[in-house]
Amino acid sequence: MLEEDGGVQTDEAIRAAALAAAQVGVPAADPAVVRVGENGVVLLPNAGVLARVVRGPEAIHHVRRELEVAAWLASQEVPATRPVRPAPVVVGPYVVSFWGYLPDGRAADLVTLAESLRLLHGVPRPVGLLPRLSPFARFGEQLDRGAALGAGDRAFLRERRDRLAAQWEQTTFALGETVLHGDAHMENLLVTVDGRRAFVDLETVCVGPPEWDLTLSALYYECGWFTEHEYATFAETYGYDVRLGSAWPVLRQIRMLRMTLWLAQSAGTDAQRRRQLTHRLSTLRDGSAPAGWTGF
Repeated sequence: MLEEDGGVQTDEAIRAAALAAAQVGVPAADPAVVRVGENGVVLLPNAGVLARVVRGPEAIHHVRRELEVAAWLASQEVPATRPVRPAPVVVGPYVVSFWGYLPDGRAADLVTLAESLRLLHGVPRPVGLLPRLSPFARFGEQLDRGAALGAGDRAFLRERRDRLAAQWEQTTFALGETVLHGDAHMENLLVTVDGRRAFVDLETVCVGPPEWDLTLSALYYECGWFTEHEYATFAETYGYDVRLGSAWPVLRQIRMLRMTLWLAQSAGTDAQRRRQLTHRLSTLRDGSAPAGWTGF
């Protein structure tokens, strides 16, 4: 279910992580890629450190903010990944940050996710640190990277974005505004055998309606990725079922648009993903989405 953009490749992630580690004296022998996507994550096992590699010199401002967000979350006793160094390292076109590694970390279950989101949504909003939620952030960039999309598909997705953006501006939310994770799914909350928890991928942390953080689990349930009991327990644990709110139709459509865009960026060389992309576009057009949507 992880949504990755296909931006950083394995070899460049390893090379950038090793060069950055050498600059700051972090042991970098035997690096292992944890994942590559829009960003690369490389394990440096001898140091017990994860190196996160982001492409683009403009990324340094976002990475610095992510490090500041992690420090602020720690001050609020929110379970989140902790940086090993307070500042990023620039290596050519890459920005590398270093984070603590949970060797036995695994994806959380839905109950743990609901509990942790309640905690996160309950902290006071910091002044000047977090951006506001932007539901269509980087839409154009992601659309351009969708090599598997035809001209008609691109026009369809742009029109859909424009219509949903207008609807978003008129939408009201029952739960007010809080600190959000921004991409709240089980793989972005790690748990360990001794009960430690840590939100990861903190670059999406922002301020907005908490319904945004609840929508992915509800939509994944509609996709058939969770059972009715699992989702009902999630909603009961959090204390709110986002599907019952007036904002749900818009939230649902925006998230499906984003999920389709994500897939488009990685479907160009993968036949299975291209088939799923074609299916997602077809069901968006005929209104049957997300029937038949699969996760990757």
